[in-house]
Amino acid sequence: MKPSVARRTSYKIMRFTSLFFAAVCAFGASSTQILTQLPVRFEHPAGAPWSARGLGYSLAFTADATIFHMGERTLAMRLLGADPAAAFEAVSAYSVPTQYFTPGSHGPVESYHRLRRLQVYPGVDVVFYGTGGNLEYDFEIAPGADPSLIRLRFDGADRLQMALNGELLIQLGSQTVTQHVPVVYQATSSGPRHAVHAAYQLEANRDVSIRLDDYNKSAPLIIDPVISFAGYLPGSRGDTGIAITHDKQGFVYVAGNTLSPDFVITGNAFFGLNRGTQNTWVMKLAPSAPPDQVIAYSSYFGGTAVDSLKAMTVDANGLIYITGSTTSTDLTTVNPLQSANAGTTDGFVAVFDPTQSGAASLLYATYLGGAAVDEPAGIATRNGKIYVTGSTLSDNFPLANSIFPNRAGGRDLFVTELDPAKSGAASLVASGYLGGSGTDYGRGIDVDAAGLVYLTGLTYSHDITITPNAYQLTSAGGGEIFLMKLDLAAPIILYSTYLGGSGIDDARKVIVDPAGRVALAGYTSSANFPVTQNAFQPLLGGPNATNVFLAILDLTVPPPQALIYSTYFGGNIAEVAYDLRRDAKGRYAFGGYSYSRNLPVSQNTLNSVPANGGMNGFVALIDPAAPPLNSLVYSSYVTGPGSQIVNGVDVDASGTIYLTGSATSDIFPAGYQAHYTGPGNADAFIFIFTP
Repeated sequence: MKPSVARRTSYKIMRFTSLFFAAVCAFGASSTQILTQLPVRFEHPAGAPWSARGLGYSLAFTADATIFHMGERTLAMRLLGADPAAAFEAVSAYSVPTQYFTPGSHGPVESYHRLRRLQVYPGVDVVFYGTGGNLEYDFEIAPGADPSLIRLRFDGADRLQMALNGELLIQLGSQTVTQHVPVVYQATSSGPRHAVHAAYQLEANRDVSIRLDDYNKSAPLIIDPVISFAGYLPGSRGDTGIAITHDKQGFVYVAGNTLSPDFVITGNAFFGLNRGTQNTWVMKLAPSAPPDQVIAYSSYFGGTAVDSLKAMTVDANGLIYITGSTTSTDLTTVNPLQSANAGTTDGFVAVFDPTQSGAASLLYATYLGGAAVDEPAGIATRNGKIYVTGSTLSDNFPLANSIFPNRAGGRDLFVTELDPAKSGAASLVASGYLGGSGTDYGRGIDVDAAGLVYLTGLTYSHDITITPNAYQLTSAGGGEIFLMKLDLAAPIILYSTYLGGSGIDDARKVIVDPAGRVALAGYTSSANFPVTQNAFQPLLGGPNATNVFLAILDLTVPPPQALIYSTYFGGNIAEVAYDLRRDAKGRYAFGGYSYSRNLPVSQNTLNSVPANGGMNGFVALIDPAAPPLNSLVYSSYVTGPGSQIVNGVDVDASGTIYLTGSATSDIFPAGYQAHYTGPGNADAFIFIFTP
């Protein structure tokens, strides 16, 4: 059944979200904190009440309560004064039913994404839905209905407590059920959102009600955000997350660096010991697995010296590709182009299959470099090939099908294409220098469907190759962004341009969208950085500030029109963006760090102000197609008493944002995992939420 058209169009929505956590402890033992991105399946087996199962809990829906079973504990959420005869209505069936095989019976049971209960109070429906480790429920309130009728009681709880930040904490032994603060806003006809203050009210008899300030009774109420995971990865020394991504099956992939000899490692790891002062690590999270199997794969990779991961990507088959630099001379290599470190600091490239175990999980690994210093910084993959960019001081960097046969001078940028299905010299498809007479850094790389390669970074050279169709033919300052489009098979430079102003301009990431438009993000200190009329922030945040920039170019149009979107983003001191991703709606998510206390933030932010005067992480989501005043979809500090940085960002089709980086103290709200090691020690974190 479906709700009537009148009901669907007249309701106001209030969303109250519960997340269920095991006791806070070491990450490996508290993997129930990682929530699956797969939706909860609501089912109605014959002769039984409506039910559902999540990660570490199950649900039963009776006439007078929603009952949660978490291990040996049971919590009953009751809507006081609700109509016990209120009917249940299934919403949005799954295409494939659930198959049950039990003693004496077997067969399919229809499953649904959502479960609606009609008219629990006059004019009030409640809709249940969720993703694995969290159950969400919306109260939909018709015009004229009274939201003050909503009263909740939590039978079975040891303790109810209001946190300082307004969250309701429900204690069940060592477990905590966290009801997040209602964050309410209403859309207006002019576009901007109008916030409505809402809060839980805990009464003397432990009943819970919802208190709302005045609001427009004829307009919808929306409540967000939803945090679906917040946790640290444990190690007794310094750890940092560098990159994060997800796949369509709901798996999450993270990679970074660690100094810890006791970083969380699974039994199927390629290698289980930290061999040096700093090793890299790769991890695959399987949120649909049982709680003790959520971390599906986690492994060290490195040698006995210093290994530094710089970038990671994952292909459609779930293979993990990493690159970085190393001073180790004893890295494990598999079918390598180069089996030994050729200089003081070499690059490395490695490919993991986390569905395999032990040595079999490392599919390919090679050094990449010459006799001097070589530092890869970006990696991409397409059709089984690997593409890497970075910088080199080596005159004997591996070359193949190169546009330029020699290093131009100073530190040159490079691009390399590898085929990991081959070994030795046969695996080097293309590789070459692309710099000028000054210092050049390759930072980011992407590859389009045709196999054309896009590079960006920072150049101090005034003589890099620029094509006649460039947006900006000359460098305007000391350090400038470059953007190149290459056909490595030809080989030829199809497009090359400077981009920047009179200060320092540095691009860290490049993304090519399905239409061929190219987006760049990084930082700029130029007050005359090129911006467009539709910019969210048309001016640098302060006289001597450094701000993030987001720029989008269409390389198919005449140069004067090629810059179709460009904006500053930042405050009056300093911001740097390290990562950039595009969602299915064409919005761009980026993150990094900020020293400013006046960073632009959105109404529905997690943290509107920094917790300290130093380095704070941040994340932002901009819609370049929206009018400037509405283009900042989301922005928040990622902050705590210590120092934080966001290194990796991802965003999925539903708008869920994935973050990783490092923090030296607590950055998560009460009820989430606490900082794992002592204050001042950097821990890697993963933060997943839907604004």
